[in-house]
Amino acid sequence: MKWGKTGYVMASVILFGAVAAGCSAGGEKPASSDTGANAGAKEKFVFWDKGEYTQAYNDLMKKRVEEFGKANNIDAEYVVVSQNDLKTKLLAAIEAKNPPDLIVANDPVAKQFVASDQLVDTSDIISKINFTDGAKKFSVVQDKYYMVPQSFQMGGAYLRKDLWEKHNLPIPKTWQELYEQAKIVNDPKNGIYAVGLPLGQSGGGDAEGVVRDVILAYGGAIVDKDNNIVVNSKETLEAITFLSKFWKEGLTPPSSVTWDDNGNNNAYLAGTVGFVINSGSIYDQAKKDKPELEKNTLLIPKLAGPKGDFIIGGGNVFAIFKNAKGTKWAKKFVTEFYDKDFYNQFVEAMGGKFQPVLKGSEEMPFWKDPNNKAAGWMKMIDTVVGSSNYPGPEDDLGSKARSMQLATRAVQRIVVEKMDPQKSLDQLEQELKQLYGKK
Repeated sequence: MKWGKTGYVMASVILFGAVAAGCSAGGEKPASSDTGANAGAKEKFVFWDKGEYTQAYNDLMKKRVEEFGKANNIDAEYVVVSQNDLKTKLLAAIEAKNPPDLIVANDPVAKQFVASDQLVDTSDIISKINFTDGAKKFSVVQDKYYMVPQSFQMGGAYLRKDLWEKHNLPIPKTWQELYEQAKIVNDPKNGIYAVGLPLGQSGGGDAEGVVRDVILAYGGAIVDKDNNIVVNSKETLEAITFLSKFWKEGLTPPSSVTWDDNGNNNAYLAGTVGFVINSGSIYDQAKKDKPELEKNTLLIPKLAGPKGDFIIGGGNVFAIFKNAKGTKWAKKFVTEFYDKDFYNQFVEAMGGKFQPVLKGSEEMPFWKDPNNKAAGWMKMIDTVVGSSNYPGPEDDLGSKARSMQLATRAVQRIVVEKMDPQKSLDQLEQELKQLYGKK
């Protein structure tokens, strides 16, 4: 299905034409506790959502919140916050004892608020909804649920098939194959770099995700299953040394050492790089604005290394703050969000950027459409091994390490500061030990 501007308007009509009924179908309205001078005053529901690259997402969520407020006769406030600023603003709001009732965030960001006892236990919501096993894996912390999965953002690799076909190159399946082919495709004199790998400490997850993918593919790990720090290994050293060659040899744009999470999107859409790893946001944008680029794009699974490929599952989650004033409304909103018809249309409107977290949603015609290139990534959902800290447990320390982008810093030191790889790895180990409180 093609989703141009008109398509999104139609999607909004389809999605929200019956929202009022959907929002009021989840049971009786919670009774107001206002008395005396406050009698008759509307209760308030405050929802902070992270800004998405695909504008349709925030437009649709805003409409959903507005309809929820009308259906429940409350003041519903929807605030879009840059994902790079979300954590900082949340910490300030908590310090001021005025957190929002509900947020949507990347799962590593949300998990950091578990240790400080800020989040509501959401096990009751999880038990009511038929989530996939993979979705539950990225929403759990130490065997407890303090968030609710909203959507997978699995993503994969984008490849410019015209650039590869020009040199009669096969589709790469491993990182080593990509590296060898990149040296052939690379043409910076004509404004084309073979790959576009981010290395900026932006607060987002793209760069850290790439570094950790390569470490796992080479047999390394940040921590083991018992949370022992095992990063300082020959496998991890080989991984970060190998990865640094893409920058050292000029196979990725020099500016990519400072890219935020939009950097690789923008470079691929501008036609200046031939390979990136990203979610479906690029695909969605290319279909709308760059049809020729979309035709020359292949969407392929993530690459393997000497030790295989490991699918790290993650995505957007809802998190409810226990010290907020409208937590009951947050729980009601989240529970009703998973009305099957609404949810499936919501995911489809994202044009492949999100993958569904509900069982059965993979049977939607959208995901079986042979013209939907992003459908090829759906199979990765079934092979998720865990979230960002694999093979270690899901906890707030692992999420904090990812959010701090410590692995990204290790590669950045090699590339930018010309530090010896082993010395940079030693420093990464010490940073992790300090964070985890280990000697």
